Amino acid sequence: MQKRNRWPKAVFYDSKNTLFAWDAVWIKAASNILRKYKSNIAPDDFQRQWGKFLTAENHRTAFGKYRKFTESLRVSLVYAFKYYGIPGNPDDVRFMTDLWDEVQPFPDVLPALTRQKEITKVFIYSNVETEYLEMMVNKLGGFRPDFLGDMDKSQSCKPSPRAYRWVLENAGRELNLELNFSDVLYVAGVQWDVQGAMACGMKAAWVHRPYRYPAEIEGVRPDYEVDDLHEVTKIVEVNMV
Repeated sequence: MQKRNRWPKAVFYDSKNTLFAWDAVWIKAASNILRKYKSNIAPDDFQRQWGKFLTAENHRTAFGKYRKFTESLRVSLVYAFKYYGIPGNPDDVRFMTDLWDEVQPFPDVLPALTRQKEITKVFIYSNVETEYLEMMVNKLGGFRPDFLGDMDKSQSCKPSPRAYRWVLENAGRELNLELNFSDVLYVAGVQWDVQGAMACGMKAAWVHRPYRYPAEIEGVRPDYEVDDLHEVTKIVEVNMV
């Protein structure tokens, strides 16, 4: 009997709201901003609208001129202020960045990633600056992925194909591993990221996380839909047999 190729060669993760509960801290930042301006807008609503503007700015960066994540966060906050008629200051973005060290991993992350690293490679890439990704990964109790990258290092931003390709090329070089898109399982908590990876040729899993929008995938469905990363581990284990 011919032995089947082991798949995936790597599980490739987004960070924010896939591994780390960024939105919980983001809502806290929105609450502090609204308190400063004595606004009665619900923090969840303000954060959600801010997030929509950030997604638009993120995509401009992905397919236009590169700029840092914190600049996109700042610009999108200005749009949120204008949307709600709040006379805010762009420097109020510090209400989010100053809280970044409070961002925590979801409870399933450390045990799931630890198990996955025993049987395959684990990659993490984030659309944030290096310092913010390191803050988050440092919350993983000493766990380090086989490859860690971010938009600062790659000068590219998901969902641009350049970002996904940069990870595979650089991880393959560092680990002496030949990697094609079809060798990788991509895992993320937002629609555009999942579908961006699929457009490159990766199989993808959409993980349901709290505070996300939209609540359902629209358009092309992912290969897998999971409630937590333990389900991702099961997918890897089954395919490794």
